Amino acid sequence: MLAVVFIVNGTLPGLLAPTTAQLFWTIGFAQSFINDGFSIFAHNFGAPQPAAISFGLAGALPASAFLKLGLSAADAYAASFALWLTVAFGGAYKLTRRLGGETLMSLMSATVWCTMQVVWYHHGYSMLALGIALLPFYFYSSVRVLDRPTSLTNFMLFLFTCLVSVFMDGYTYMMFAVATGFALLFSLLQGRNNNLINVVCKFASIGLGLLASYVLYVLYIGQAEFDPAPLDFFRGWGANLEFFLIATKGFLFLPDLIGLSDARAPREYFGDSSVFQSTFSAAIIIAAIYGVATGKGDRKVMTLFGVIALFGFYMALGPSVKFLTYRPEGMGQLMPESYGWLSTGSSILSEHLPGFKNMRASYRWMALGVFGCWAILAIVLSSKLRSVKQKMIVLLAVLVFNIPALGIFRGYLDARADISSRDAIVQELAALVKKGENIAFLPYRNDFLVNYLASKVGIKTYNIGGDKNLASARENWPDTVKRFTQDEIDPDFLSNVRAVLENEDADAVVLPYIDLLWAAHSGPLRYVYKDELSAIAAKLDADPRLSASYSDHFAVIRLNPGLKGMGEAWVAQSYDPRQHGKPIKLERGSSVSFTTDGLNPEFMLHRGWSRLESKGIWSTRSVSNVLLELPKQQDLNLRVELTPFVPRPTDRMTMQLVMNGNVVLERTYVGQGEGPWRVAVENVALPSSILSADGVNVLEFKATPLLSPTKIGIQDPRTLGVMLHRIGVD
Repeated sequence: MLAVVFIVNGTLPGLLAPTTAQLFWTIGFAQSFINDGFSIFAHNFGAPQPAAISFGLAGALPASAFLKLGLSAADAYAASFALWLTVAFGGAYKLTRRLGGETLMSLMSATVWCTMQVVWYHHGYSMLALGIALLPFYFYSSVRVLDRPTSLTNFMLFLFTCLVSVFMDGYTYMMFAVATGFALLFSLLQGRNNNLINVVCKFASIGLGLLASYVLYVLYIGQAEFDPAPLDFFRGWGANLEFFLIATKGFLFLPDLIGLSDARAPREYFGDSSVFQSTFSAAIIIAAIYGVATGKGDRKVMTLFGVIALFGFYMALGPSVKFLTYRPEGMGQLMPESYGWLSTGSSILSEHLPGFKNMRASYRWMALGVFGCWAILAIVLSSKLRSVKQKMIVLLAVLVFNIPALGIFRGYLDARADISSRDAIVQELAALVKKGENIAFLPYRNDFLVNYLASKVGIKTYNIGGDKNLASARENWPDTVKRFTQDEIDPDFLSNVRAVLENEDADAVVLPYIDLLWAAHSGPLRYVYKDELSAIAAKLDADPRLSASYSDHFAVIRLNPGLKGMGEAWVAQSYDPRQHGKPIKLERGSSVSFTTDGLNPEFMLHRGWSRLESKGIWSTRSVSNVLLELPKQQDLNLRVELTPFVPRPTDRMTMQLVMNGNVVLERTYVGQGEGPWRVAVENVALPSSILSADGVNVLEFKATPLLSPTKIGIQDPRTLGVMLHRIGVD
């Protein structure tokens, strides 16, 4: 039966691999751990600080051991998953036995659980799949400690489980904690064996296990919690009611065969595709309802698991009920409240309670709902009042709905082949860099493949894969690296590459012609910005202080041998704002709009601004400038329209306008909180005495502090000062 579990989950070493991107991410950590002699921090990526793996340490450590034994990346990952799936299978078996199941039925029950779609679908999200698979094991440890709270063995098992859970995945750690809380309440209401000592030991054991694991996780990660997402995120990633009842085509064999599946496209729904691809659970829900309705089994325990199931599905809806709710064309993935049928009330939990605030992909709570339903099925299978034939019919009816579509198995085979093909990229990069060098891959992205490349080649890099890991690493990057815009070649890209090298913040800059996020996924490599980066590499190679080396997928830029860096200030001086680029010409009564359709982007090259947008252009440095050609020898009034990035009531920003070295305005902006950001219109008197005699003037915007949108739950890693909308002259 374990063989069936391994095949359905794609975890057969030597033959199948469950995924690619998360494999490269995890194996990158695992390899880096053993590069440092079995550390629990990675030193090959996420520099300059050692990188803690934001989730999945419990899966990465066994993978490290398998790598050390000589297994390939694909086999080490598959073996690690097979190991934990074996633990999950054993946990599901033991819990079913604890509920009264016989050996054969308990084995079948464990097989049903470990082949649930909610488990194998989430292999693309790495340790989330294992965390879901381990829910019965987690709960079994809770039952043990609640049955005999004075037993040291039971407490040690529970403590071990808490540590595994918190270092496996945050979502399922919260589900484990919630289910344990319900079980504790249930045991107190039962009233049996609840003398004072036992009650105290129950609270102490549960509380100490959860608290100790959380504290150790915080100490390891280095932060108590991550920035919460807005409620519209919770709504967007909440499940539509129909998703539970009708499968998405292409994922499950039987629903596709009998027409119980529907073709769905991500653009049609709020959230992303995982919200509707993984949530079908009609078979196990019906089985649970059948078990409760027929009433054969322990009714009280059924009630406990029924409450757990209902809570899980309730939270999976998110803050708003959605039924046949579609995303209007042109709208983003976040869902405004107005598109929901009615409020569920869960926003109180999602907005205010620790832990719940970080469960932003609401639909994932359905794993807890499915677990509750499966546990009711396990009670049905344990009932002595049912025949073996009845039990087998119910069990097989659920099991056949777990069978993945053929395309899923093809995906496992393709994943293994693609993993092997990426080793050629490793060898290609190894020929261009030296072991131990400090490297910056630019432009940076959520660079999943970098974890694998850096640890295999033995270099150190600022880049790292994983949203949380990237946000954490970026805070410690040198200023020269922070200036780059994620996944973009912004106007200052070329000069910023020179600044990184001249400041000696990196031994070399790698310009990847491929997207190092999507290169970690299955399929052919995808070129991105190849022509632009090739042209930039040629320009840098023409610089007498720099040299470039090339391969099919990379260009590597470095200082010429023997040269010392001149510093970023030297680079800035070599781009004199008065000499570089054309000035924007303004006459009295005229203005210029800093929008995509209002200005040629070349006017803003190398001036500390990001890309032009529909409403303006954001400053991304503490000092940004605009070159203006103004009327000569005249007193003028300058009108500047801008928006300071102070989104929260506690945010403050000080901005100076400096004309040709003279401070002409100093203003402090305070955040207003909810509602649209304020557009400030500043009127500044410019006496002719501070204006340039030749009419070409440098207007500087000095904003401090800059703030990243990631601090308010927006996935934009830039640090922003002010958005410049318009400049006019009277």
